[in-house]
Amino acid sequence: MTAILKTAIDTTVFQEIVEHSAWIGEISGLSAEKMLRGKQVPFLYLLRAGEKSKKANEENYYVTFVASDLSVRHQPIVVAERAGDRFFENGGCFIAKSIDDVMHLMLHCEKGQCVPFQQ
Repeated sequence: MTAILKTAIDTTVFQEIVEHSAWIGEISGLSAEKMLRGKQVPFLYLLRAGEKSKKANEENYYVTFVASDLSVRHQPIVVAERAGDRFFENGGCFIAKSIDDVMHLMLHCEKGQCVPFQQ
């Protein structure tokens, strides 16, 4: 496998998040909440930037989502890459291949119920 092809395949978890269809970027919690307020879709979510991390290979994000009772919630997520593994820390530490593999754990719903917000 060529180095160029390997680089194209091995995207980092951080690249995956900012290229995710639910990625909004650097917006406030209030702005994110306004985007989802009134939506009648449980587990509709968007991803946004969190506070800057001082640790190498670690980033902070938020998932803002519509809960099962249709209220809007904000959940911080710490994402780290260590020795080729991707760790999603949110009320526990989950090792996964992608954020989509653990989103249902973060939103406390069944796999397949999560709906990415699309602008």
